[in-house]
Amino acid sequence: MTIEKEEVTKPKQANHKKTKTQPEETANKSILVIIGVVVLVFVVVIGLSTMQGGSSVSTGGSSSAEGEFEVGNEHFQNGQLEEAVSAYQKAIELDPGYQGAYVNLGVAYYQQEKFELAETQYKKALELDPSDGDVAYNLGALYLQQALLKGGDQPDEAAFERAIQQLEQAIELTPGLAEPHFSLGVAYLSLGKRDEAKKAMEQFLAGKPTDPRAIQEAERYLTDLEEK
Repeated sequence: MTIEKEEVTKPKQANHKKTKTQPEETANKSILVIIGVVVLVFVVVIGLSTMQGGSSVSTGGSSSAEGEFEVGNEHFQNGQLEEAVSAYQKAIELDPGYQGAYVNLGVAYYQQEKFELAETQYKKALELDPSDGDVAYNLGALYLQQALLKGGDQPDEAAFERAIQQLEQAIELTPGLAEPHFSLGVAYLSLGKRDEAKKAMEQFLAGKPTDPRAIQEAERYLTDLEEK
């Protein structure tokens, strides 16, 4: 199966302030989820984020970390990545423990293909909340993207194994999360591990994803795997 370059995708984005001392906020997340990486045969969109409360946020700035965070989210949704980065950075300056701001700053860097900067933010977010399976998934997807972008005649096995290990950690942290299974399938297929890839895609579909394009793509992978 040929894996070709498509377009920049978006990992999960936090839309709330989440800290280790406020675990009850986890259930209230409204997040952006686009599975996969820059180099995929098809960009699979799992979901789209919405601003909490549906209200418009003034882009004129805010004196609070929460306000800057919401301004950053609005800029992000409008495709204004530089402005989003600036707002998330301000939120972190005002509240260095603002885990969600690190997450979304990482997402914004990811969209700009500044992968090392995105990795740094994701790791900081995981330091603040090691149990966050969504961020663990984002980091795994980033590692997978980097592995795929290396290209060459032979896959960089170490790079793919790093992605696999991180994605498995995300599944361990959040067993009900479907997205990592799809990325695992891509990683295993890239290494020629067809049985593992098939199992991962089946587990992805068993997770009942809602995006029809994601379902179609996973089914196509499975069909190809079963025919060859």
